[in-house]
Amino acid sequence: MKRGKAMNHEENKRELRYGEKHGSEPRRDDLLWKDLLARFFVPMLHSLLPDLARDIDGKREVIFLDKELRRLARFTRKPEGGEPDENRFVDLLADVPLRSGENTWILLHAEVQGRGGNEDFPLRMHRYRGLLEGRYRRPVIALALLIEPLSKAQSSGTYRWEGYGTRVSYEFPVFRIFEGDEETLKTSENPFDWAHLAGLRAWKSRGSEARKLDYLKEMLELLDERGWSHADKAQLLVFMEGVIHLTEDESSREYEEWENALEQAKEAGRMYVSIMERKGIEKGIQLGRTEGIQLGEARGIQLGKTEGIQLGKMETARNLLRMGLDLARIAEATGLTLEKVKALKNMKQNYTAPQK
Repeated sequence: MKRGKAMNHEENKRELRYGEKHGSEPRRDDLLWKDLLARFFVPMLHSLLPDLARDIDGKREVIFLDKELRRLARFTRKPEGGEPDENRFVDLLADVPLRSGENTWILLHAEVQGRGGNEDFPLRMHRYRGLLEGRYRRPVIALALLIEPLSKAQSSGTYRWEGYGTRVSYEFPVFRIFEGDEETLKTSENPFDWAHLAGLRAWKSRGSEARKLDYLKEMLELLDERGWSHADKAQLLVFMEGVIHLTEDESSREYEEWENALEQAKEAGRMYVSIMERKGIEKGIQLGRTEGIQLGEARGIQLGKTEGIQLGKMETARNLLRMGLDLARIAEATGLTLEKVKALKNMKQNYTAPQK
């Protein structure tokens, strides 16, 4: 799938803010969901809009229309001025090819952490649809995801207005991530259903570190059983850790047990992206930060400019080599060629520290 142009520098800097406790930066679950939904957009449609999914032309790509959404920004500012708080929601606009030869536009809105505040959620959906259809003169299919509960009125999926003989009625499907059958989701071969399970368990385990740990350990086993690609599993593991959010306090028993579970999985040859690997990725990001940062789709986090991208990938590859991961997996996880990974390994082996 293709994306629009990279986000601007200020947006990129905001995306680096991650985590909320123990001196780290605020959590950004909106970024986790945005990256997850972009990567597994078609599997998501198969799960939530199966009639549409059956009509998709699999020979053509889904294209994400970031530029078209950004053009609407000036119409969606808060009344008091400034841009809307993007932490509250995720919007994706996708151009989806159909077997009929036509294309349809889908506006996917994810309300993150139930923080609708005083804003009228159905009204916002109605206005987005109206702005898109008015500017681009084409119908838009809408889909709303609720990560945490909103009030009944806000989560109804219906906008209505009436006055002096004029009536407006707009309905759109609403999917609640915090609801679902865990046993059914566990057995699904659809990666979005697995993300749904992670989101459901994030809601059910809030406030209980012990329950979070139990969920993380079980879901690591479930992930290992799936026949998905290494890159898909890596993305899902990062997503799972992020939304369930076991407190990253290295002195806590729960956190230590989780790191031990990841280490055992790595030693057994079935590790995807552990916390330590992610720290290596973050280190690579810092090296390229001045060149712009972009949250990646297929391999965790990428850097926006050429210099940052190469530094980040090579630093990550070096970290994974030190952890003893298979060369082919390192190449897949970082996007480097296998030959480049082999060269980095040879450089590491041939390097001799200078004698003091």
